[in-house]
Amino acid sequence: MTMQIQQIQRKASIDDRARGGLASILNVLLPGTERLPSGRAVGAHLELLDTVLEADLRLEPAVARAGDLAAASETCTFADIERWVGEDLEQLVFALHSAYYMSSEVRSALGYPGQARRPIALATPEEVCSDELVAPVLARGAVYVPTPE
Repeated sequence: MTMQIQQIQRKASIDDRARGGLASILNVLLPGTERLPSGRAVGAHLELLDTVLEADLRLEPAVARAGDLAAASETCTFADIERWVGEDLEQLVFALHSAYYMSSEVRSALGYPGQARRPIALATPEEVCSDELVAPVLARGAVYVPTPE
């Protein structure tokens, strides 16, 4: 008899108040440019962030704490963010940037097509083969590793 094991995935539990604080943090970290939308505009503090946190639940405490502290503060500067999260700054920035770059709006603005199937029949001649692509292989020469007995 085969026993099925169900994997239970816990959903991120960032409340609305903390998400408001995270939106303020995004205004500081990813304010947008002429070509790129802001982190807040693409919702990097909403479902995209949930996807990041579900992939690595270790990021959630730092993100939740930062969101709560930002929501309780009247100001939000980079210095404030550093003070709020201390050594967890890298985790916070990583989580928010990961969510940001998952946005289709951001990828489109960057001209990044995303991960998609690209049939070889639709490739340009440069994509099929180029001297630059093959040169390192030719320069390396033949590779032979004898099979152990």
